[in-house]
Amino acid sequence: MPAPARSMPAPAGDDAELMRRIAGGDERALGILYDRHSATVFALSRRMLRDSLAAEELLGDVFCELWRRADRFDAGRGSALALLMTLCRSRGIDRLRSARAHGEVVLDDDAAVDGSVRAEAASPLAGVVADEERARVVGALGELAPEQRHALELAYYEGLSHSEVAQRLDRPLGTVKTWIRQGLIRLRDVLRIPQTGGGP
Repeated sequence: MPAPARSMPAPAGDDAELMRRIAGGDERALGILYDRHSATVFALSRRMLRDSLAAEELLGDVFCELWRRADRFDAGRGSALALLMTLCRSRGIDRLRSARAHGEVVLDDDAAVDGSVRAEAASPLAGVVADEERARVVGALGELAPEQRHALELAYYEGLSHSEVAQRLDRPLGTVKTWIRQGLIRLRDVLRIPQTGGGP
């Protein structure tokens, strides 16, 4: 997808309003949302795929899909960032499974720069916002029990199914599903905290 204008600041506008504008075909609103969240989404795609070029392709695919399905967005069911992360995980898992099916080996690109830098279209302000979001997510994960955090990381960062996580951890499937559900609920609650100034 074409890179949004880098000079465009990410205002303190509401993501849900941006999604309404995107659903109406507003490309500028898509650019603002991209500037605001691309670094966070890229960090997840980079960690899942372990390859910077593949992660950049996935990032573009995620925002293209968001553009196509913006009219189905329901703010009552979750934030725009949560939708982006869900799309990233889902498409990332598809790519990982396809690579495994074809016997491909995903190599870690040690020369790749961290996602907050490699998301080239992100403005400096968007990078700060992304860093704050990432810190909030890390903080939320830190509040989980180690087993819950490990299960969530395996599901999201390695793209394992719940059954595969249960097998890896040698735990009952029901237990693993509970851990992952609780972790996602905690992350959802954290990401719903308003980002615009002031108090808690």
